[in-house]
Amino acid sequence: MRTKFGSVVYRADRGTFRAKYTYRGEVITRTFKDRLSAEAWLHGEKSRVEADKAGVTKWTSPTDRKRQEEAVKRRRTLFCDYVMNEFVPTWLEYAADGSKLAAGSKRKHREYLAHLSHAFFWKYPLTGITTEDINRWLADLENFGGATPRKKTFQLLKAVYAKAVAEGAVANSPVTMKAPAVPKSRQAQIPPATAEELQTIYANMPKTTRLSVWLGAVLDLRIGEVVSLQVQDWNPKTQTLRVCHSADEHGGLKSTKTATSNTTQPVPPQLTKLISEACEGKNPTEFIVTCADGTHITPNRLRDHFNEAKVKAGRPDLHFHTLRATSITAAVATGASLKDTMVWGRHADAQTSIERYQRASGTERMREIANGIESNLMGHEPTVEELEKEIADMKKRLAKLEAQRDALLKRCSESQ
Repeated sequence: MRTKFGSVVYRADRGTFRAKYTYRGEVITRTFKDRLSAEAWLHGEKSRVEADKAGVTKWTSPTDRKRQEEAVKRRRTLFCDYVMNEFVPTWLEYAADGSKLAAGSKRKHREYLAHLSHAFFWKYPLTGITTEDINRWLADLENFGGATPRKKTFQLLKAVYAKAVAEGAVANSPVTMKAPAVPKSRQAQIPPATAEELQTIYANMPKTTRLSVWLGAVLDLRIGEVVSLQVQDWNPKTQTLRVCHSADEHGGLKSTKTATSNTTQPVPPQLTKLISEACEGKNPTEFIVTCADGTHITPNRLRDHFNEAKVKAGRPDLHFHTLRATSITAAVATGASLKDTMVWGRHADAQTSIERYQRASGTERMREIANGIESNLMGHEPTVEELEKEIADMKKRLAKLEAQRDALLKRCSESQ
């Protein structure tokens, strides 16, 4: 059917009615299930065109009208509604890499969301929050439980607006400032363990758990990863250890902390022997580090063993996690680069590796480099004090080597 304004055409193949008209060079169409609705829409469009020709109101296409309506709707959307309906459902369930969040991570996310929900602008329009509002909110330290929750809550706010900008819900993000600084944790400032201290801790732990000291300090494993290692994860032929599980709240198996943590670590010779001995006579699904009776050990119980032994080593300040810093420090001492540190440390973000690397290659390492450069470029005649110190160090090293030789000869003679 054709009218003086546009047309309505029945489409038998689809059983629908298409209304159509042309104005200002644009062909405007819309499909309806019945003729009456199509004609009513066409009549409304005719009125809009006539009003435009008369100079009463400006005509815009249905597409532009819909876009304008959505923009008005977005301006009316409250920040709290956008957060809870558009952002939180995915954020509370999944990590940035698409993996499901662990129970502990979900608890932390809920904590940061609770902090954000107490912001004075929580019920402001999404488009109405300004940079000044956010600065005022950040200045109110009483809303946070410490420096880390403050930073994490800020990052949550920033992520919300990043999504809103990407979706066109707002034109620009008001979150233009840097994230609040977080002071280094006390644990991060604990000096790494020395080789002698590690030997003492190892000697004072039960036989079934002492291997964990080297798994942490040499292979850079977390305590949850250590207690989750199974015999089937060990490959004596390739001398590699697969790290694919961590421990959940109840000591059961779960995925590693991050996707980068899931890897296969090369194992050096001495540690290869210890792991093979720990696996001897066990089934593939049994655990490598266990309680004295061979049952599965929890992170807390292993931590108790470690804590008792560290006191005897004169290092009550150590945490099992400090063994990871010990591993990184030793790696840097062998010449590991920042890139090497990132791979070895299995860190999910580069910043963590940078901080660990910088700590391990700190002022003493920088002094060694400076002295080496000076020696190469300027030459250096050693002083008497420097020569005496070097002689003393050499004698100490020689005495240690002789003691190791004598112990090895003694073991060989006893075994014959």
